[in-house]
Amino acid sequence: MEASPGRAPGTRPLNPSTAMLPTSDAVRAIGARLLGPELILFPVRHHSPACAWQLQRLFGVIRPSVVLIEGPRSFTSLLPMLVHDETRMPLAIYSYAVGKAQGDEMAPRHAAYYPFCDHSPELVALQAAFGNGIPARFIDLNFAEQCQIEPPVDDSEAQSLLDERYYRRSRYLQNLAQQLGCRDHEELWEHLFEVPATRRELAEHVTDLAAYCHLARIECSDAELNADGTLQREAEMAWHIRQALAERREGDGPVLAVVGGFHAVALPDQIERNLPRPKISRSAISDESSALIRYSDDRLDRINGYSAGMTSPAWHRLLWEHMQKHDKAGIDAGTRVRQDVALTVLFDIATELRDKFGLPVPMPTLRGAYEQALQLAALRQRPAPTRDDVLDAVTSCYVKGEVDADGALVLAVAQRVFSGQ
Repeated sequence: MEASPGRAPGTRPLNPSTAMLPTSDAVRAIGARLLGPELILFPVRHHSPACAWQLQRLFGVIRPSVVLIEGPRSFTSLLPMLVHDETRMPLAIYSYAVGKAQGDEMAPRHAAYYPFCDHSPELVALQAAFGNGIPARFIDLNFAEQCQIEPPVDDSEAQSLLDERYYRRSRYLQNLAQQLGCRDHEELWEHLFEVPATRRELAEHVTDLAAYCHLARIECSDAELNADGTLQREAEMAWHIRQALAERREGDGPVLAVVGGFHAVALPDQIERNLPRPKISRSAISDESSALIRYSDDRLDRINGYSAGMTSPAWHRLLWEHMQKHDKAGIDAGTRVRQDVALTVLFDIATELRDKFGLPVPMPTLRGAYEQALQLAALRQRPAPTRDDVLDAVTSCYVKGEVDADGALVLAVAQRVFSGQ
């Protein structure tokens, strides 16, 4: 029986209410299919330092024949500016499409952002490609095409081209978070992937990430994935990957495709099935374009409404910067990095409380918060603190009185420091 693009080979259609979880061997097999001698399907979570770190290590041991990135094809023309030496992150590619007016109705307009920051895996891959003279391009449907196949949305504000709703709503990931003592998908992700990032081998990282993404995808029916345009987008990406494989010459390095993990676990089947490239009419579009624009840390924050953002981008940016400094100096970028960043954030919160609001945080209080963050991490079986460990320490040590009343200012400042500006 031919496997569905939304399922691992050899499994039957899954009902979310009765779905059977795959075996460990089956999950490992999914991960192994992503790392081949001719094709590497590198699964990522957008803006993840852990994924960016593993990609950086990968470029240290292989030279791909070409680098393919999930993102509208038309973005390829913007690559020279995106990776230019003088370009500073965060930036975003702003894309819009205008439909044709029908009668007296105004022409529908759609807009979206594709953000980048220094620790975006896609950007790290593109910078490495351009730095080593490796061709690179985007391989997804153009934004105007995506507008034709996706359900209508409220266009009062620009949408994100990097959506992670399937991870947030997965019952399996919610249950896993509960079993591991994590409050939500964000803490679960940092616990499983960000904290141990620098100490994991590539194959281990990819295998675990494939399992994580498969758990998010296993509840999704083909009808649902077809209705929201996922299958059409994956068919487009699979077509470009097949083209790159056909162009690859003997002796060349592997084709490297950097795509969201939700898509990566399904793409091997898509590629093998040799599905036709989607044909999407552009007759309903009157105008479309894309451009680089400035962006900001706080707009990357999931808490502020960015659908593909990781919580607390400033926290992850600090971690990435310290990881890079340690790596360049030949120093192990492990536990000490997170301890240093945790202390830096605690100092920054205390400084803002004192300088802007006249609320002093004595040194013994700051030291107590740091020690508590370390102890919470150990209690939760983590080698180093996560964002939640530091925030819990702030709540416990910096707040005097009721959290909802006296603690409102402290927590607001903490959120601003974690999110950035």
